[in-house]
Amino acid sequence: MTDFETRCKCGQTTARFSIKPRARFRCHCTKCQSVYKSSYADALVFRRGQVRIDDSDKIKWVHTKRPSPLIRGLCKTCDAPVLAHFFGALSMVPALSVSGLELPPVNCDIYYRTRTKDIDDDVPKYAGAMATYAGLTMPFLGVLLATGRSVR
Repeated sequence: MTDFETRCKCGQTTARFSIKPRARFRCHCTKCQSVYKSSYADALVFRRGQVRIDDSDKIKWVHTKRPSPLIRGLCKTCDAPVLAHFFGALSMVPALSVSGLELPPVNCDIYYRTRTKDIDDDVPKYAGAMATYAGLTMPFLGVLLATGRSVR
């Protein structure tokens, strides 16, 4: 099996996976803009347990909004996102910090109402919370119901 890794900006904290990601989305919420210091977060989605942290002591877990089903794992050194858990069932890693992996297509853009710049493509755009959760339902179910395949 091939291991892929995602690293924080300073390189101190890494997470690894060997399963092909089955879903990808871009989140334009203000919290993601703040945490990622970007116009949006570009995330790969896995079932919980398919991504492992190399050294859990280097991660601090935060809720950036309450209530929220998302808990973020940030590097204690540089505050960059490394891993997040959603409802305890899914894990997410930043797509753009993974090298050597052919990324899956983006399934959707969420919280698009709070975007800071437009993205002109054919990817579905969901504005508010209810539309976002509806738009993520099928990609998330695809991750939860699929058997894991190693990356070759």
